[in-house]
Amino acid sequence: MNRTLVVARKEAKELLGSKGTLFLGLGFALFFPIIRILAIIKGYSEFGVEDSTVATSLDGSIFFLSAALGLLITYISTSQIFLLEKRDAVIETLMCTPVNLRQIWLGKVLGITVFAYLLSLLTALVILVISSILSGSLLLPTVAILVHILLVVPTLIAAFAGLMGFVQFRLGMRENTILNFVIFLPFFAALYAIGFQATFTISWTQVGILFAISVLLLAVTAYITKGLSKERIVTTIP
Repeated sequence: MNRTLVVARKEAKELLGSKGTLFLGLGFALFFPIIRILAIIKGYSEFGVEDSTVATSLDGSIFFLSAALGLLITYISTSQIFLLEKRDAVIETLMCTPVNLRQIWLGKVLGITVFAYLLSLLTALVILVISSILSGSLLLPTVAILVHILLVVPTLIAAFAGLMGFVQFRLGMRENTILNFVIFLPFFAALYAIGFQATFTISWTQVGILFAISVLLLAVTAYITKGLSKERIVTTIP
């Protein structure tokens, strides 16, 4: 476990020290929630909607944007941590150390999860602070949304990071490029469409379903990583 944590610290420091990745992540974490909150406050101030409806929209925004932006930042981070290290043959050096392949995978996943989750927390905080300032009253998330932020989001990020890392280890550079193109555009479109239409009440059922999906995905990914092999990775390095 200590070796895994060493890898995790290395990857987290690399992501936090990468100005391009950090600024891009901060840009996403600030831009989308600010635009969303301004739209909510402006729309409801014009039409005189009750504060309860505003709170419902804020809960929906936090639910979708904290998860969606966390996944988007995770996607960007896995490309740097897994794919670029594979392209530059850094992974070969790591595989020559006493750390086994699953420890390398898990350490990278933990490092990415810490980085992406911090930015997800920032997204939720920005939504709450700006909405409270503009509305002139303190707006707080429901308990279900709070559980979503503290428990579901990091689990979902870890599951997605683990799956993307496994795929990028297994596939060649050309296949990964195609996969990235196929994933990125639909995901970005879904982020815009779903996250900006979140105006309905978020229940414990929705939080529970997303958590169950995250745990299942994490368990399946952890299981299939048993099939990772150094030979397979080496043969897919350009």
